[in-house]
Amino acid sequence: MFKISALMSAVLLAGCVAPPQEAPPPATQGAVQVECGVASPPGCREPAVPPVFTEWEQKMQAETSSADELRQRAVEAMATLPVKQRIGASETVTTEQVFKSSQTSGTRNIKVLDSVVIDLPWAAKATQEHKDAMTAIKDIATLMADNRGGATIYVTVSPRDLRAKKVNLKSGTAPTEAGNPVEVKKSADKNVPAGIEHFVIQARPWVSTIN
Repeated sequence: MFKISALMSAVLLAGCVAPPQEAPPPATQGAVQVECGVASPPGCREPAVPPVFTEWEQKMQAETSSADELRQRAVEAMATLPVKQRIGASETVTTEQVFKSSQTSGTRNIKVLDSVVIDLPWAAKATQEHKDAMTAIKDIATLMADNRGGATIYVTVSPRDLRAKKVNLKSGTAPTEAGNPVEVKKSADKNVPAGIEHFVIQARPWVSTIN
């Protein structure tokens, strides 16, 4: 009787043991992870960015940072003046440009400096602070022109200020010390508030091929 009970207990205990798990199939030898693209599988490998694009992207970031620092310098130059004589609006504008390289295949979209926008009030025209801000604007245009072979300063005023002969629409071109042209184009626009000179310092597009 003891032997039968012991045997039955052993059988019952054996039935409680979980079956062994199947071993995972062996990894496929020589499997290659595909690069990510349209409708790529999960876990795909992002393609490496060629160094020429990485270096160019860093150069574009440096140019944008330099232009923005000059914009801030213009704003700070007039910050101690009465409120109506300070720069009320300013912006450093970027855009994306597609570049290709003569050293490698493929293209890359890179954020680049497009323009710097600054509104200068007429009320501060005769002050040293205004002159300092204008120097910063000139330096922005020089930066762009020397980097890209040329730049344009668009100056827009209110028709009301034009009729009051506060400004003329004489335009022209002057070279930087490095010999690159900076063109000044003036016009009147009813969308510009009276008492404001609206400056847009525009950079030429970069040549799309990186050498």
